[in-house]
Amino acid sequence: MSNLILILGDQLTTAISALDNADRKRDRIVMAEVHDEASYTNHHKKKLVLLFSAMRHFAQRLEDDGWQVHYQTYHPDNETRNLESVIANQLKETGADRVITTECGEWRLHEQVSHWHERLGVPVEIRPDTRFIASKQAFSDWAEGRKQLRMEFFYREMRRKTGLLMTPDGKPEGGEWNFDADNRRKWTGKPAAPARGSAGGKRAVKLRGRGKPAGGTPDTNRGSGCEKQETGITRVTLMMEIKHG
Repeated sequence: MSNLILILGDQLTTAISALDNADRKRDRIVMAEVHDEASYTNHHKKKLVLLFSAMRHFAQRLEDDGWQVHYQTYHPDNETRNLESVIANQLKETGADRVITTECGEWRLHEQVSHWHERLGVPVEIRPDTRFIASKQAFSDWAEGRKQLRMEFFYREMRRKTGLLMTPDGKPEGGEWNFDADNRRKWTGKPAAPARGSAGGKRAVKLRGRGKPAGGTPDTNRGSGCEKQETGITRVTLMMEIKHG
């Protein structure tokens, strides 16, 4: 059985649950810079460039580690403008038996992925995101029957269960659970605000060109690889056009 493994832009770690028990020879990892995710709300262009840069570097790392990677670079004229269409095309190309992904951190996209199996015609396995201390189910169990859902109370319970920021005798480190009450006070000007960032030094990322992804033509969509990026983040240049939605 072969799988398509979708990795999202906020899941850039080899410890992500979607990669558990994956087979480098049979499975293909799919990553994509798509219009719908870049434009469903207004994003700052520099934020998108930083995200795409991180995704490209991670994809290259996966390839260097022997994984098969399909990576779609962003271009406003791409025919595949959402993740579902990218996955659909890859299913046709590879004949994969199943799609595997880790649950999305955003409700909008999670709802979409939850219905993919109805349209794609293959099973779609959505695995829990094990990077968090508590699962969604753990929170649901805690919240059931409560008249008030105050995050502070859940937070305290998680600290008790894990021992994080707790003393050996079961009390919060520092003697207080939090300092929210102090933080709500109006700032008096002391201590002074940090100085604005210096204009000197190298810029981390440059935007230039019109619609041309780094390392290839505007329609670069490599099926088994992605373009190489310079390793120093201060030297990364992404040549693309990013339009706000």
